[in-house]
Amino acid sequence: MPDIGLIELALIGLVGFLVLGPERLPEFFGQIGRIVRDGRAWLNGLKNQLAHEKSQLSNPINEVTSEIKASVENIVDVSKGDQRD
Repeated sequence: MPDIGLIELALIGLVGFLVLGPERLPEFFGQIGRIVRDGRAWLNGLKNQLAHEKSQLSNPINEVTSEIKASVENIVDVSKGDQRD
């Protein structure tokens, strides 16, 4: 998000006041607020959905990784046993 300071915010308000007038300015900012709120809700939903999909994909990968590690450990144990004999 871009950083908007007090001076920039005041300038936006002044331009909005001059362009829209005092009657329509609150309605305009209300619409902007609704758009921002809906956009944030949409992005949060998307983020949650992506996190869910990621967890569904990573679970099988973790299982296979564990199986491979167990197999490698088994092979190492067997090879150590062969070296002792």
